[in-house]
Amino acid sequence: PRDTFQSPAEVDAPANRPETTPATTPVTTPVTTPDTTPATTPAETACGPDETSFVDASPLGPDELCEFFDAGAPMIGADYQRAYPLPDGRILWLFQDAFVATSHGPELVHNVGLLQDGADFELLRSGSSEHPAPYLFADLTDRYDHWYWPLGGDVGLDGRLHVFVAELVEHGSRYLTSVEPIATWIVTIDVDDLRVVDRRPAPDASADLYGWSVVSAGDYTYLYAFCYRQFGFDPLAFAPDVLAHDLGCSGDVTVARLPRGDFTVCPEYWNGATWGDDPAAAVPVIPRDDRTVNPTQVAVYDGRFVAVTKEGDWWGNVIYLDVAPAPEGPWRTYWATLVQAECDECNTYFASIVPFGADDESFVIALSCNVWGGHDLEHYNPTFMRVPAPA
Repeated sequence: PRDTFQSPAEVDAPANRPETTPATTPVTTPVTTPDTTPATTPAETACGPDETSFVDASPLGPDELCEFFDAGAPMIGADYQRAYPLPDGRILWLFQDAFVATSHGPELVHNVGLLQDGADFELLRSGSSEHPAPYLFADLTDRYDHWYWPLGGDVGLDGRLHVFVAELVEHGSRYLTSVEPIATWIVTIDVDDLRVVDRRPAPDASADLYGWSVVSAGDYTYLYAFCYRQFGFDPLAFAPDVLAHDLGCSGDVTVARLPRGDFTVCPEYWNGATWGDDPAAAVPVIPRDDRTVNPTQVAVYDGRFVAVTKEGDWWGNVIYLDVAPAPEGPWRTYWATLVQAECDECNTYFASIVPFGADDESFVIALSCNVWGGHDLEHYNPTFMRVPAPA
């Protein structure tokens, strides 16, 4: 089922538009950007000088996107925003833990989609308007106990969109207290009608979550892995009664590769010197200095790999931009900035790359927003900002 909505810019007269304030405001003075490069040597040049992940597919800039999501329709709130360009110029957005309006109040759905066509958006879900259900894996979802969150994806050789999905279980007494990713799946989506036409364990179906971020360049599709163990693991230094990220893995981002667009074969893993078939030999590639949690997202900008990381996930206050000549590095931090939440209880997390709106000097990123104590639907929406491209 789909619910169709237009952007506020089309349906509201200017005098009637509500004031919208992005949930975060970038600090104008960048923080110090050390030249950090992990001990890795690129094995090859991965893409041509003009290759890019960005498409010119939307009339909406950062301000218009903020306005649309702040308006609360068709979703009242959501996080972990991810956008996938489709071959015909439309954009599919996928989200975690979205709140959808019903006659009996907002209903949490573990994943939903938004299909963007210019300034128009359609909500993608299963279930009904009174009892909405997830877009992906609705039949296998047991709300709050066993669910599925979307990860990265790309269009394959078959012309269909392939999206990696994390399977998660709750071991605690209430939602998001002791969560464990247990497997990685891949779904195949028809790009014309957005139906899920296939789902199966991913080529690497482990809980390492290869597919956390996905980017294609040259002859390969690269799958970045992040352990995504956020709830119930290690105590925070400044809040020892809060058990959050697994600090044994949360700073590590590793990378594997497949032949470009072929999501049926087993990947090869970067081991620091070459690509091999042993996942246990994979080494971290994203800088880890001063970064305890690295939920990194990667794209290609004019022949180079760019990565955005909101360090610390919910807890940090710095966004890093890194650049590398190859998917495995060496990565160099070329820009960083502090972000400031809009209220004392608010937090920001998961910076992602918007695959449209880039120009010769900049591109757009999105940032999830919430409050420390749980979902606050007034603040629970992504915000958008323009950041510099690597020189």
